[in-house]
Amino acid sequence: MQNVVGQTPRGKDFFPRNAIVERIYRRLSGGSHLFISAPRRSGKTSIMRFMEDQPREGFIFLYLNVEDVTDSEDYFRVLSEELLKSDAIGKLAKLNERAKSRLAAFTERFKKVKVFNIEIETNQPEKDKYSTEFENLLCDLDTEGATICIMVDEFPVALEAIAKTKGNDEAVHFLHINRSQRQKAKPGIQFIYTGSIGLPNIARKLNATSAINDLTVVEIPPLTLEEGIEMSRQIFNTYHVQVSDEAVRYMLGKIEWLMPFFVQLVIQMVIDEIESLSNQLVSEALINEVLVKASNHRNNIYFESYYSRLDKTLPVEESRTAKEILGEIAFKGHVPATAFVQSNAPALLEILEFDGYIHLDESKIYRFNSPILRMWWEKFAK
Repeated sequence: MQNVVGQTPRGKDFFPRNAIVERIYRRLSGGSHLFISAPRRSGKTSIMRFMEDQPREGFIFLYLNVEDVTDSEDYFRVLSEELLKSDAIGKLAKLNERAKSRLAAFTERFKKVKVFNIEIETNQPEKDKYSTEFENLLCDLDTEGATICIMVDEFPVALEAIAKTKGNDEAVHFLHINRSQRQKAKPGIQFIYTGSIGLPNIARKLNATSAINDLTVVEIPPLTLEEGIEMSRQIFNTYHVQVSDEAVRYMLGKIEWLMPFFVQLVIQMVIDEIESLSNQLVSEALINEVLVKASNHRNNIYFESYYSRLDKTLPVEESRTAKEILGEIAFKGHVPATAFVQSNAPALLEILEFDGYIHLDESKIYRFNSPILRMWWEKFAK
């Protein structure tokens, strides 16, 4: 198992999250459309790509990322074109002749889309027809026993972008179109949405929670201690690094928030340190040194996005307040909930909790989830 940091591990480099994968399949088998609720760096994309790469019998998955979409009709164009270009369509066509004819007819709405290994020259549909044509496909397409799952990553980011560029009314309309399409789709067509921004939070701000109340939520928690130990062991073994069980447990205890990214980042730095030192053991002192270095500027490439995404996803004033809240928690280490008296603080705190920055403990104290991110925020986030 190679240590893939900052990218999406696939194949043998993916550490299986069997309990979560089983939960997703169980919900899909019940006919549900899903929203996978997970903060940044939780491994949600890796899980979806694993299911796409190694689907169970009877399931076909299509993964796409809509983070850069800012227009509702462009969203449906992307879905349509990616669906038609995907391996999922070839698999479905082999199973079902009627599906093949429906898809071929739908392809007539697009230009130079390769489907069933045939290049078809057609006219591009008018911009305002994409959502209608995609809905017609969902209503017409009969999968005959197969389940095709359309996995839409960063859906909440696209929703917020539509609200910013086109206005709240357009964003609400977009949500209702998606709900209508889910309701009208033939059995065997299901959607999985995910994103590192809380979809329920955005829908609440738009007064449109009714547009998503048909979605079943699946949460992705951090690794358990046992999973963390097993993943660490597999990676250290790959790089022939000898490390005691006690050292691994100590490392994980210091990381605290066992999201795969943070575990793999620290392991990568431990391996780098070991390679630079001859006959050096993985000791508690070495781990402590690595944890301090992990928050240094060399890792800005990993942590800067936590800072910049606030500007991208929040209005200017809310982004400023969110940074102030995080700065106070980072500097003090922990802050009681009663300390935040801004009128918009409760909503922002909920967003920051969902996005994986902070949590509220049993004593009603806010803390950073990751000590590494807290140290970085204290040093570099201004």
